Amino acid sequence: MSTVPGSARAERRAVLAAFLSFLVPGLGQAYNGQRSLAWVLVTPVLLLVAGVVLVLVAVGAGGILSRLLDIRVLIGLVVLDLALLGWRVLAIAQAHGHRSPLASRGWTTWLTGGLLVATLAMHLLPGYYAWKTIDTVTAVALGGTGGGGLVEGIGRIPGRIEISEPSTQPDVRHGERVNILLVGVDAGPGRAHALTDTMLVVSLDTDSGRPAMISLPRDLYGVPLPDGRTYNAKLNGLMQFASARPQEFPRGGVETLKATIGGLLGVDIHYFAAINLLGFMEAIDAVGGVEVTVERTINDPLYNDEFGQRVGFYLAPGTYLMDGELALAFVRSRKGVGDNDFVRADRQQQLLQALRDKLTAGNLVLALPGLLDAVASTVATDVPSARLPELAQAIQDADMSTLNRVVLQPPEHMRADPYSAAGYILIPDLDAIRAVGAELLGEPPADVDAAAGE
Repeated sequence: MSTVPGSARAERRAVLAAFLSFLVPGLGQAYNGQRSLAWVLVTPVLLLVAGVVLVLVAVGAGGILSRLLDIRVLIGLVVLDLALLGWRVLAIAQAHGHRSPLASRGWTTWLTGGLLVATLAMHLLPGYYAWKTIDTVTAVALGGTGGGGLVEGIGRIPGRIEISEPSTQPDVRHGERVNILLVGVDAGPGRAHALTDTMLVVSLDTDSGRPAMISLPRDLYGVPLPDGRTYNAKLNGLMQFASARPQEFPRGGVETLKATIGGLLGVDIHYFAAINLLGFMEAIDAVGGVEVTVERTINDPLYNDEFGQRVGFYLAPGTYLMDGELALAFVRSRKGVGDNDFVRADRQQQLLQALRDKLTAGNLVLALPGLLDAVASTVATDVPSARLPELAQAIQDADMSTLNRVVLQPPEHMRADPYSAAGYILIPDLDAIRAVGAELLGEPPADVDAAAGE
């Protein structure tokens, strides 16, 4: 028996039809007896669901992260999201209107209006995340404005560092090892220089998944430059020094530092990433902190915070969920009993590993906007945006249980000279450092292969 349009019964059925099409476009039309229209509305949705399932099966759950850093994929998702939004709104409105006209004074219209608002919210949120991710990728990748002043733009780190196209790019998809130079710029209020006080090479063997980390001390002095000269100053000042002298260093500051460190280790440094350590603190807060185990007491009464105020730092052994402020002190403190730059470098590696574990653990949907903001404004890389997805996949796939962590330090890899005219410096043992690079980052020496075959 049909119902009279505008009757109470028709209005109730109109809301039910709208709700059914809110759940699945076309379901309300089927309830209304419009079977042909129902198939027209539901077929694209079924095809879309089937396509998503096929993609998930093809790439696996672990492959989703890399796809979500591909700008082309993100733009496609935004377009698809908007199209699906319009399709659902059409289905909901038509399902209601077929039973009872939408009228501003009708209570059922307000209920259907609530369904439309809920539908809008369901689609705007993922669209917002997608656009924020696009903005972050374009800011961080080669040519972006991230890094808080590492490239011209935001200006949170003094000076400007030119970042150019990397000279070599490994074929990560076919198992080539990729070496990335991470530098931390300890910039803050009142600092006039952007020194690379943290220098760390992260290496990923994308064929085996075995990663390695090698920290280089900031006080290395007399390091060979790529053109055969010697840099008679501390290594932490090379990037800014070279960047300010383009005629003397035509490669620019970033490529000069990459080539210099690569020459020390005897490998190619493929990519570069710089982070403002204050931004590092913001990123850790954005993800809700990271879990770190402290194995020995840290007691540094001379520790200055990021504003240059002497506040001291004490931390007893134990496992902590570190917020950004605590994590920053953990990786910056170096003047406590038994502490030095090398102990600090080890803590930096430990925290970096903890952050990687947190980022690949999932459950970060609510933290995503803040994390993207922190990364976009404080990280700069020379990784082309098209290469970011495969690099992110390699990091996610890395087997951290096999991670080799090394801090280059005296007496094994260098000799300390506390009385030089330049102050405390470290004279590198080039052979010893090259041996570390060959062991962790390069191919096994020929004599090792021969011995293994005997």
